[in-house]
Amino acid sequence: MNDGYLRNREGKIVGRFDGNILRDGTGRIVARHDSSDDRTRTREGKIVGNGDLRLFQLGKDQPEK
Repeated sequence: MNDGYLRNREGKIVGRFDGNILRDGTGRIVARHDSSDDRTRTREGKIVGNGDLRLFQLGKDQPEK
């Protein structure tokens, strides 16, 4: 089932794909990918890198265990 939600091993929602935008579990924007220039940007608009790095940004946003 592909509902656009990303879940951890316990089943808790940690992210959601909303078109080309990735949101965290609370609904805040984490990153967006622009396919026109193939770059990923943070919520502030800073370029993270080339390609789709939205999941990388979500991993940086998660707390350590």
